Amino acid sequence: MDKPEKLALIARYESAFDPLIDFIKTIPAAVIDYRPDLPSAWTVREHAVHFLDADAFAHARMRFAVAEPGTEVNVWNQQAFQERAKYDTAEPLASLETARALRRVVCAMARALADRDWEAYYVRHPERGRLTLADILVTYIDHADFHLNYFRRNLDAFKAKGN
Repeated sequence: MDKPEKLALIARYESAFDPLIDFIKTIPAAVIDYRPDLPSAWTVREHAVHFLDADAFAHARMRFAVAEPGTEVNVWNQQAFQERAKYDTAEPLASLETARALRRVVCAMARALADRDWEAYYVRHPERGRLTLADILVTYIDHADFHLNYFRRNLDAFKAKGN
């Protein structure tokens, strides 16, 4: 991957939360805690807080990849976090904005390393194997897009219920 490709990847990663934050700012307050009548469905609040947890892990993984290449990282149980970490007490917009701030920090680091060989920056994941800095960025760009669909699904289901 050359420098322009790396910079484009970093820019995509850094801005991936923008549609989520815009969505949260524009939906009716009642949608935040609406849970669709679907198996294992999460509320928008739970998705937003999940992003903060996920991005905290991503942030740490990228920092380890650079500072201590080859570090073995743990697998986190997102369901346990959703069930036990009191997601219902967290403010969704603040969660997303905090996650976005973590992204800004790690993006500054990645930009400073754009001239270097990113294959040298990696962690070892027990399930996914070797993850380079680029691999982690791509995973978490797609993560935001994936969950935006759930945000929209919840809004549509809320409206379909006549709310």
